[in-house]
Amino acid sequence: MGLKEELVCPMNLKTDQNVPVIITLHGIGSNFFDLRPLVSIFGPSLIELHLQGSIVYGSGFTYYIPRFYKFSESQLIGNAAEKIYLQIKHDLEENDLQNHPLAVIGFSQGAILATTLLAFHPNFFSAAILLSGRLPKFVEEWSRLNLLPGQIKTNIFISQGEKDPIFPPRTGEHLAAFFEEFSNHVSYQSYPIGHTIYLKTMHDAFDWAQRLNWQSN
Repeated sequence: MGLKEELVCPMNLKTDQNVPVIITLHGIGSNFFDLRPLVSIFGPSLIELHLQGSIVYGSGFTYYIPRFYKFSESQLIGNAAEKIYLQIKHDLEENDLQNHPLAVIGFSQGAILATTLLAFHPNFFSAAILLSGRLPKFVEEWSRLNLLPGQIKTNIFISQGEKDPIFPPRTGEHLAAFFEEFSNHVSYQSYPIGHTIYLKTMHDAFDWAQRLNWQSN
């Protein structure tokens, strides 16, 4: 389907439809090893699906190159998000995992793509952790025309660095306000860090995940 991936699916968990499938989407210039340590936020029993961008970028990979001076956000982000969505669906069906609850962890570009997926497929994920991301304008505009309050059924945890030089605090606040309008389950936390992942973020996300009701969708 295009993206390099790794599915970690212990056979003893495959038949238990209460076990979540955790999908990771890395940041620009990274790879699918980057967010693996974070899946444990959701507990010891889980299935992992790590998706890696198909475009070489710096010392790693990217899902799209942010040439917004040349292409629109809808073309770059929207097309990349839909490619990821189709690959996830293909993988779930091929491995008979389509009835398991789904969660996504995204950092930076991965969080932007996860945000897009949550809006365009509001019943697809049970939970999402969005780390240092932003809300694409075309996603916001589309959502205001097509979504109703509370229509996004995903439980969402949003983390933002107060010293982030790429996405300033107001970016995270805007993202949280957007999801608070269209979802009933949003937790927003800011931290005294830059564009990175903080140890306390992991602890807070773990506490948040312990309260999830995977059957809420």
